[in-house]
Amino acid sequence: MSGLNTRFDISKIPEIVGHSGNELLRRCYNVLDNTKWPVYIVGPSGSGKSVIAMNIAKKYSLARGVPAYYVQLSPEQTKTSLILGLRLDQGSLVVKNGIVADCMEEGGVIVVDEATHTMQEVLLMFNSILDRTSVTAIGDKTVYANENFRILFCANDSQYSGNIKLPQSFAQRMVCFYFDYPTAEDELKIVDKIIAEECEMPDRVPCEVKKYIIDLMREMRNKTYPLSVRNAAIAAVMCNLELAEAEMSVDTVTVDDYFIKGSNVESIRRAIAERLGEKDVENVAALSSPEMESFVKFISVIGVDRFKEVILQSFMYYLDIDLGFYDLQLVKDKIQSTAL
Repeated sequence: MSGLNTRFDISKIPEIVGHSGNELLRRCYNVLDNTKWPVYIVGPSGSGKSVIAMNIAKKYSLARGVPAYYVQLSPEQTKTSLILGLRLDQGSLVVKNGIVADCMEEGGVIVVDEATHTMQEVLLMFNSILDRTSVTAIGDKTVYANENFRILFCANDSQYSGNIKLPQSFAQRMVCFYFDYPTAEDELKIVDKIIAEECEMPDRVPCEVKKYIIDLMREMRNKTYPLSVRNAAIAAVMCNLELAEAEMSVDTVTVDDYFIKGSNVESIRRAIAERLGEKDVENVAALSSPEMESFVKFISVIGVDRFKEVILQSFMYYLDIDLGFYDLQLVKDKIQSTAL
């Protein structure tokens, strides 16, 4: 065995939340279970591809009784470190397995994450492994894959900054699945799960506030500014912390003047109602619905200005992000002007 053996502890893999993720798991697993073809999952950053791939590997591992492995690619990796090669051992060069060769011999399943964060030369090294014979060699050592060996790749597409394009000979060996961001309903479930798992405080943020945050996030994100459900979860947790800091009861709070005075109150409430999922925002009743009042009361407790600041903090406003040729300031201006 190599010193780079990184098996999954499959008991620690988070469960998939939502219909779209579970549907992708089903489709990808059918390929792994019925063929030896490599699976390639591609999609926007933060859509949940890695968690889905881990769950596919977990299901395959449990069904076949085989080990599951995980590795992230980077430009520094070589065939020696990843697959098979010569390494210095007590003063002599000897052939040593990398993590992929270990998995091949054991008939395990391996998730190769961040596939577009490496060099094309690294991906080309996988070609012989991805063929039907699934074999790799160096010197006088040849490693043949056990019949149970399976491999899954995950990657953002190459339009993202820092990602490479795939070599044609590598790409044509794949069964490719595209996974976009989940639906708003699924993202709300994922936010609740992240909060439950990662925040030690009781969750006191109303569903309406989370819906507003998620809808705003979905409007602001794009391929050059890939806000994810984690950004929405961070915003919800920050709201929770602001509520604890305020030490006030939502039930006894005085509604902030921002929601009841001024010439643009109606347009503000219509914009909020639309983000809360109200289909008929022209209906006056939607402007004072129970959902609207729950949202307004909560924001009044923590303060409109503090809520806007939470959005900016959580939506990467203060970070200097490489967007390639895209104007970062345009994105930031839109976030600042659109929140409430």
